[in-house]
Amino acid sequence: MSKKEMEKKSTPRGTLDYVSCNGVLAMCWKDNKQVTVLSSDAGVEPLSTAKRWNKDTRKKVEIQCPAVIKEYNGKMGGIDKSDMLTHLYKTPMKSRRWYIRLYGYIIDLCTSNAWVLYKRDAIALLEKPMPLKDFRLKISTFARTYKNRPARMLRNTPEPFVLPRKGQRTSCPSDNLRYDYSKFHCPEFVNQRMTCKFCSTKDDIHRFRWICNMCKVALWLNDSRNCFQDFHAGPSSSTSASHAASPTSVTFSETSASTP
Repeated sequence: MSKKEMEKKSTPRGTLDYVSCNGVLAMCWKDNKQVTVLSSDAGVEPLSTAKRWNKDTRKKVEIQCPAVIKEYNGKMGGIDKSDMLTHLYKTPMKSRRWYIRLYGYIIDLCTSNAWVLYKRDAIALLEKPMPLKDFRLKISTFARTYKNRPARMLRNTPEPFVLPRKGQRTSCPSDNLRYDYSKFHCPEFVNQRMTCKFCSTKDDIHRFRWICNMCKVALWLNDSRNCFQDFHAGPSSSTSASHAASPTSVTFSETSASTP
């Protein structure tokens, strides 16, 4: 059957025409419009029925449906859902250059796929997942914050540590580095004892030989206290609030105020 005959209004819905060769099926099926399918997996039989709305009788009627269409519809749910999610909040990238539009589509596709995985894990943990819109806003907020960080903070390899001179003051690292858990914050042993940046105060100074390899500050770390963990726990941590120390710089000295 030719394409013009298949598209005629007089051709009833459910009409099909097909040809197969060497295990490959080429089929045309009349639904609302002509549907053309090329498949090497499914065939025409067994024929089944599908319900479609009839404008003349204003009722749903049954039309014949080949097996390849049934299998196609059964596996198209994921594609339809992906198309819906990517078009809900599209990235506004209007350009005559086709690759610019493709770049915006890739961003939307990756974001929607990440949200589907996040929603699955949240449901498994019996938590209420956030909507897709809020999820995209959180990603954009993090991206803006990450972009504004200094270039030296984007490297995962720590810089070589230089021991401070006697009387030299050091400042606390920025929060972007201190609470960045993508960096590998690890205790590092040094020969000189230095003032703990977390728990030391002007009247109560504690000095140790352990520093953070990324933040470059000394921290109390032994079996009785773990300032290393508290220092990187975040500003909302209850532990940090209970042991909060003054953010002012502390002078390094060779005299020991307490034994490690």
